[in-house]
Amino acid sequence: MENPENKFTVRMVEEYIFCPLVFYYKYVLGIKKPPSLWSNLGRQVEEELSRYVEEHYNVIGKQVFLESKKYSLAGIVDYIVKYRGTYTPLEIKYSRKLKPWWKYTLTTYALLVEETYYKPVKNAILIMPGPKTTIINITSNDRNYIIKTLENMKKTLEEQTTPKPTPSKSCINCDYKNICPYQTKNQ
Repeated sequence: MENPENKFTVRMVEEYIFCPLVFYYKYVLGIKKPPSLWSNLGRQVEEELSRYVEEHYNVIGKQVFLESKKYSLAGIVDYIVKYRGTYTPLEIKYSRKLKPWWKYTLTTYALLVEETYYKPVKNAILIMPGPKTTIINITSNDRNYIIKTLENMKKTLEEQTTPKPTPSKSCINCDYKNICPYQTKNQ
């Protein structure tokens, strides 16, 4: 089990929401995968879109480390910007298509921003190639979903039980597709 400080990262939350089985393979079984072509492509796109963000937003901080003792959670958000008078997490993504779990990645950052700066976060911003801007409303239901997800992650680590996969079109690009019972059954 890899979580020596019993602290979750935003990336771990994103992986769990993408598919609990990915989280299980990585953090319970310790099966690591090398960085993919996708992560290298993401870095190139992020550099290009960073210029856009810095020209069009009131940047409070870039690559800001955030930590929550309350949720045993930490992460590095791409940007914190001032948007509509409030501190707002902003993430850059390389895909042109909005992924459903990104809303929850940004909600997780919103929880961290709220605890760090003691200010409510109403929105989060997602920048994709184009550049395309998506404003995401952060609701109490979204926050509660993240809190429940953190509880489920903790339970998975403590009990080391195998969670069910979350099949999606993205399975085809998954690093663990060759060992996933869902994928091997449906090939």
